[in-house]
Amino acid sequence: MKRRSSKVIRRRRERDICKSHEPLQEIPFDLVIDILTRLPPKSIMRFKSVSKLWSSLICSKYFSNRFREVSSPRPRLFMWLGIDNKNVLLSSSSSPDLDVSTMSSLVVDQDLTIPTMEGYSVSQVFHGLMCFTNGKSALIYNTATRQHVVLPAIEESIILGANDMSKSMFCIGYDSVHDQYKVFCTVSKRGERVGNLVIWVSEHWVFVLGGGDVSSRWRNIPSSCLPHRPLTQFNTININGRMLYYLARAHLPKCVLVSFDMISEEISVPQLPEDLVLWSRLPILYEILEWDGRVAFLYHPHLENDGDDPENEGNVFDNEGVMKVWVMEDAEKNQWSSKTLVLPPYQMKIFNIPMVVNLSLKPRGTTGKGEVILVPRNIRYCRRTRNIIIGPQETNHFYIFLYSLQKNHMRKVEITKSSSRYLTTKWDVIGLDDVENLMYL
Repeated sequence: MKRRSSKVIRRRRERDICKSHEPLQEIPFDLVIDILTRLPPKSIMRFKSVSKLWSSLICSKYFSNRFREVSSPRPRLFMWLGIDNKNVLLSSSSSPDLDVSTMSSLVVDQDLTIPTMEGYSVSQVFHGLMCFTNGKSALIYNTATRQHVVLPAIEESIILGANDMSKSMFCIGYDSVHDQYKVFCTVSKRGERVGNLVIWVSEHWVFVLGGGDVSSRWRNIPSSCLPHRPLTQFNTININGRMLYYLARAHLPKCVLVSFDMISEEISVPQLPEDLVLWSRLPILYEILEWDGRVAFLYHPHLENDGDDPENEGNVFDNEGVMKVWVMEDAEKNQWSSKTLVLPPYQMKIFNIPMVVNLSLKPRGTTGKGEVILVPRNIRYCRRTRNIIIGPQETNHFYIFLYSLQKNHMRKVEITKSSSRYLTTKWDVIGLDDVENLMYL
């Protein structure tokens, strides 16, 4: 009897549901957008296949701006590994709970490698956008959406069209007034020689990212700036997205500092401090970096391991931990400040690394707390050319140093691979970025 009554009740419920003609209430589209902006980028990309409307929304500038406003900073460390003459691009997982100021280790577990990047070198990561360069060609890669685009050639360039020895430098920045991500490019070549000095010829170009417009072209930036050639593709910094700074060779015996304003698109040559001398023909021991929203220079000696000390078993660097930093206090008035920092002996012990004889430290940006990211580099002497060559580390031990200029404190952060398939000894760190960008390229 009880079994029969339960069946009757179930049938009544099914009948009542079928008779119900009350339509389901649709979720307001504004609420849908709000929900989507709180999802991880990987999940959002999957929702593009729901409908044309959703795909159009997710690819729009409106949605990418909403996502950037809502999402909290998620620091990620980017690095590459050299495996079988190919580069593998890795990053740590993004997490709003990661406290960079206290972390002692990081796990790189995200493989961002794409086939198109073969032959290119990574020069910069900014707001989730990565810039790859290969000679005169540049590729922009969105690390969140995995979308990439090879920028068109600068067809109107006089230098590129007439000189195979020309050099191109690319850098990403952000124009907050017009809400545009731009790629700035300096093209240069060697000109006439006057005595012992070389006269350089240079052009400057800007490309606006976004929209997927195949008709987009490079736009020339007229400038009365001193003609110059950037030192390297990797010696550039970005201040708050707006100001780009890089070192360059001019007709002067010393290097000059060049700046580019992403909003006004003006190029200038700020004056360097008198006691900061950068000779263009000598190895540069002064590293340009961004610190506390300002351009700065950091001097540090190379660390040489004293292998003749039997008591220390060759594991103690005999250099004093003396560093000097110059900071631009006022860009308009061209005012600089400087201070000398000395690491205490107990801090120098963190540089004691097995199998590393000579060590150089390369700045790769700063953290949100103002700590300078220092990446270890190998130093070796080439007998054939009699030059000092500084290159990537070649050990199975991955790590970086974080240096606080305010506290004069250095600490070591271990980097752990999540997979044993990355058997490599050649590696380098690109930098730290805390923005996930859904911008459609």
